[in-house]
Amino acid sequence: MKKITFTIILILLVPFVLANSPPKLIEGRAEPPVAAPGTLIIYQVTYTDEDGDAPEYVRIIFTGTEAKEMKKISGNYKTGAVYEFSWKQDDGFDYRFEASDGKGTAKLPWYGGTLAPVNIVSEKLESNKIYLFSRQNNEPLWSYDIGENQVQNAVISDDGSHIAVKTNDYIYFFSRESPIPLWKHQCETGAEDPSGGSGWVDISADGEHIAGGCRESLNLYSKNGKLIWAYKDNIGVYAVSISANGEYLAAGTSFSDELIFFSKKSNKPIWKYQATSDVHGLSVSSDGNRVAAGSHSPEEIAYLFSKESNLPLTKYKTSPDAPVWTAAISRDEKYSVYGLDNADTYTSIFLFSNDKNTPLKTWTTDWWVRSVDISSNGKYIVAGSGDHNVYLIDRDKDEPLWKFEADERVGSVSISEDGNYIAAGSKDKKVYLLSKESRIPLWNYKTDSWVDSVAISADGTYIVAGTGATNYMSEGHHPIYNPEKRLEEKIEGRDEKAEENSEGETVCGDGICEGAETYESCPKDCCGEDCDFVNDIPEGKDAGKKEDTAPKKEKSLFDNIIDFFRRLFGK
Repeated sequence: MKKITFTIILILLVPFVLANSPPKLIEGRAEPPVAAPGTLIIYQVTYTDEDGDAPEYVRIIFTGTEAKEMKKISGNYKTGAVYEFSWKQDDGFDYRFEASDGKGTAKLPWYGGTLAPVNIVSEKLESNKIYLFSRQNNEPLWSYDIGENQVQNAVISDDGSHIAVKTNDYIYFFSRESPIPLWKHQCETGAEDPSGGSGWVDISADGEHIAGGCRESLNLYSKNGKLIWAYKDNIGVYAVSISANGEYLAAGTSFSDELIFFSKKSNKPIWKYQATSDVHGLSVSSDGNRVAAGSHSPEEIAYLFSKESNLPLTKYKTSPDAPVWTAAISRDEKYSVYGLDNADTYTSIFLFSNDKNTPLKTWTTDWWVRSVDISSNGKYIVAGSGDHNVYLIDRDKDEPLWKFEADERVGSVSISEDGNYIAAGSKDKKVYLLSKESRIPLWNYKTDSWVDSVAISADGTYIVAGTGATNYMSEGHHPIYNPEKRLEEKIEGRDEKAEENSEGETVCGDGICEGAETYESCPKDCCGEDCDFVNDIPEGKDAGKKEDTAPKKEKSLFDNIIDFFRRLFGK
């Protein structure tokens, strides 16, 4: 009888014994996200497993280089164990995390892509400022020093009387008359990205309402600095836009991948749209009737919404591996334009008529477009590109009216409502003012740091500019316009080496298992599906032993049952 009872118990328990909750990886990050060459970079990720299973491995995998084993530094497996890897870097590498509990695998990002690299910059950018100019000349009306803090974006009211600026840590509000802020709001302590990578600010046409994003909140203020309401959640507020009449506002998020639409009357959303990637580009029309938005990789969608519904009016897949970085909508609500952060293809400017769900026109540049703007009637479009150019486009023409070449990448542009004046900011540290009549600047002003945000008043009379690194981060690799990134050269060198030896003797490390190579003689090449993980073998292990690096064989049913009873009875 006991034997029968024991057998029944075993049969009933088998599903529970075999059941496995796969592990998860969350909160992957690198500190600092911006650094000078040779800086020690610390990478961390949190591993969780509902079963409390220890990982067989937790690894960080850098594009174009070797996978690295990470070490546990704190926590427990069930509620969250933090793993860490650190090294000194002279270049930035895209990266991803992977872990396994022996039965299931976890990835971060979950979709199999990569996280943005640490930005290795040649300068520390310790002298950042906010500037206000008049169209009349290139001497600043005033400037405000923010030191190591960096401008995320800057905006200006239609008549140029008021300015709002978002930095890493603060939302500032200024009058045209003085460099002393009328008020400032500090974002959540410790919640901001040191590179200035979270939360924009926007201002209504009359300057009466200001929408400001911090990483964990969207805040609506009146001109006198009174907080009207706040929407708080750990969603990673990124893009922020408010209608010209101040009645509606929207936020795009990077943690929850949402587009959230509000009325100024309440912090309860009118609607939410769930994307599958960061909502990056964002623009709310003048009366709030339309919302143009763009999503990051891997989704890469240009969206158009009505204020009435979270069902997209337009949902257009743009180019592969090209995040929709920026968006703008004309004040007459008839046109939307989107700029793409292109990697492999350079059809980077998309114009839509808002009554159609396919592009009206597209234009090409020689690298990314991270800033676009459009005149009130949609006739003129301006774009700033990583190829060093400012492009002025007539929507009815196939080629730009002109392009102006700066000395470095152009991270921000803005156009007056009538299209007559264009402001631009470049990594060459200059603010430029141009007329639609000529590609020759009316004037330029040399600052002390990279100009990453500009805005011109609707009437073209005043220009605000801010410095920092925001629009020059995570640029990827370009053989002409980003030569300081050496990853591509390393990959090309590796490929050339493989090609040189293709007809001679086999080479261990060329990524091909051929000739006399075996796993024992060359695990780097002959590792099958596990090649991502055998390149970096922990110290003290024998490279010739496959069990050190290959995934372990899953346990048999008998082994699982025995393990269960051992845990059950503490043996």
